Amino acid sequence: MNYLQTSIRIFIFICFVLQSNRLFSTDLIVAPGGTGGSYATLGAAIAAASAGDRIIVYPQPNNAAYSETALTITKSLQILSANEGAFYTIDAPSITITPATANATITIIGMKLLTGGIATGAASPAGARTNINLMNDSIKVGAVSITHDNYNLTAAANYIDNGVTFKYGKLLGNAISSIVTVNNDASTNNVGDTTLIIGNRINFYTSVNTGGINWNSTSQFFNFQNNFIIASYPSSNTNVGIIVNTSRAGNAATNLILNNTICKITYSLYGAMSVALNATASVDVLNNLVIAPLYAYGIGLGTGNANAHYNYCTSFSGFTNDGTNVSPTNTTLNTTTGAITNPLSNAINGGTPDSAYADIDLTRNDAGCYGGSYTQDNFFPITANDWARVILVTAPRRVMVNSTINVQAIGFDK
Repeated sequence: MNYLQTSIRIFIFICFVLQSNRLFSTDLIVAPGGTGGSYATLGAAIAAASAGDRIIVYPQPNNAAYSETALTITKSLQILSANEGAFYTIDAPSITITPATANATITIIGMKLLTGGIATGAASPAGARTNINLMNDSIKVGAVSITHDNYNLTAAANYIDNGVTFKYGKLLGNAISSIVTVNNDASTNNVGDTTLIIGNRINFYTSVNTGGINWNSTSQFFNFQNNFIIASYPSSNTNVGIIVNTSRAGNAATNLILNNTICKITYSLYGAMSVALNATASVDVLNNLVIAPLYAYGIGLGTGNANAHYNYCTSFSGFTNDGTNVSPTNTTLNTTTGAITNPLSNAINGGTPDSAYADIDLTRNDAGCYGGSYTQDNFFPITANDWARVILVTAPRRVMVNSTINVQAIGFDK
């Protein structure tokens, strides 16, 4: 142990989602009734703010909502809860983000939005991407729709009722009702980066054979890890867990579908996973768990180069099973959390024996969304009073003696 401690050099890089330079910004206060020189509505504070300002919103008594008209944000702003761990409630028909300049940063933390959704109104101006950061928010009935080019979405620890559509960024530990869709981005920034969809709970209800996660982008590579995807439409032969319709060309990075759980109880899924890549692209499909009757296919891999091992599903197609992919499984689940409820499940310690994928207790990987270093235990519950400052930590899976360990943390400090 002492040899390792003296032979490994550790470099830690903390990447804050937001800049924390406060020299040229102002705090604007929103409080009930606009008392003490504060603003009575969020809309009034947004109109009065300058780029780079913070808007601090105090919750109303009994969680009453601030009644707002449609809100439009055109400049860099932080909109933050005044009380750590407590939502401020907004009743607005919509929130539209349409930045006037490139490289804007809009951050919304602690908002409970009762009616509308959060959407972009146009492509961000040419130049560096505009950053949209949504953390610890509750979008009660609306969607997050970042459907235009040149945005970087970071959404972490949110409740989102009506699904998420975006083109580039990170979805980390969200509870999402309805589907997640990633579309192609025509902007030239960050081409070839990897879009992360990690640690989410996606419960979708639709009669259409769409996926819980739908990937349609050739702009970036993809990384789907430790998501719990449950289809809840009460009919057989419908729904697919994950659909990849295309991908970025080339092998500059490997796409990942790792430690996800796909579930439908009682009724059958049309299919669990359909993956069709560009012919020159690669994907690792490892340690995934499917708990559902299946109609058309289980895990089906089409074009591209696939590395598929230690998946638990009742059928496989498009690749040669080397014997590590298991059918059937004796696993039962908690259908709210995705946790394995059967202690004798063959998925427990049933993922790859490669120590690089070990669980956080250093035992062999458990197939499904609670296995490996990005276990859902890292992201849930998201109702704690003390909201997380760090939302994702990445480190190398293998550490070599006399090498440098690069650890990156993504977080927020107001």
